[in-house]
Amino acid sequence: MPFNEHQLRLLIEMIEAIGFFRKGQLQFSDLVRGLEGALDAGEFKNEEITRQWYDLWTPLETLCATKGNSVNPTDAAKYLFDMESFLGTLMSHPSVQ
Repeated sequence: MPFNEHQLRLLIEMIEAIGFFRKGQLQFSDLVRGLEGALDAGEFKNEEITRQWYDLWTPLETLCATKGNSVNPTDAAKYLFDMESFLGTLMSHPSVQ
């Protein structure tokens, strides 16, 4: 799926937000809300990408709902890695070049 400039910028912002959380510069609830907001703002029309994204986001949202901002990078490490890897895969897709 080719992404427009706006969508690419939002994918980058999602990856950056994960980094900010890991550095303690962003609260977990802000990360989780921000990720979903970026997905919505991107108006990604690809059903498979959206489904995969939500499959990876849902555990983050569940952690947020149960632990709130007490979640630290270690608590969410696997889920953050999985989301970041997925976003990186989208960014490296040949249609993005």
